[in-house]
Amino acid sequence: MERKHSFFMKDKQSSDKIESLVDAFLSWTIQCCDTDKVARYNNAILHDYCKKIASVLLFGNPEELDKYKILSVEAWRQWEKIDLCAEFVLKNKATQKEEKYALLLENKGYSSTHSNQLERYRTIFETHYNGKGFKLEYTYFSCKKNLNDLEKEECLKAGYRAYTMDQVFDLANPNKDWDYTGNAMFDEFWFTTW
Repeated sequence: MERKHSFFMKDKQSSDKIESLVDAFLSWTIQCCDTDKVARYNNAILHDYCKKIASVLLFGNPEELDKYKILSVEAWRQWEKIDLCAEFVLKNKATQKEEKYALLLENKGYSSTHSNQLERYRTIFETHYNGKGFKLEYTYFSCKKNLNDLEKEECLKAGYRAYTMDQVFDLANPNKDWDYTGNAMFDEFWFTTW
């Protein structure tokens, strides 16, 4: 499938005002891997694609969430200046035990990290979840075509998995066989280029 240019997502000023839109779309995508939440769309393809993307963002692997029954997913934006946080309550299909994960997702539209923010956000997140039984995961998501060396170095140093949007899409869709879902929001965000 050929990816078309988005008329909706492109900010002609190349400002980081796009980050709030990306936060909203990522939050919605992550929450749509929750069967109860996505049921309103009556779209199994949408659910499957969202689940694979959420699995990449949470675990770095598009198949990992298949090992779990998703009990709940909650996400919120701009908590303590952190772009996106999500909590996953999962039941491991092999052990039948409940597992809880918290994801910190830092999103960049056109800019890069600044002011030691990845380590500061990690500290805030760890302090908040201390003793609450969550396994913590950290992801850096960039809308740029490529991550620069400084971004890669800072992410590695702070313990974040780092991806461009295209990398997340390619990892979630390794066979390059996805097609439009029929959901205009998902299709515009994930299947167009900006």
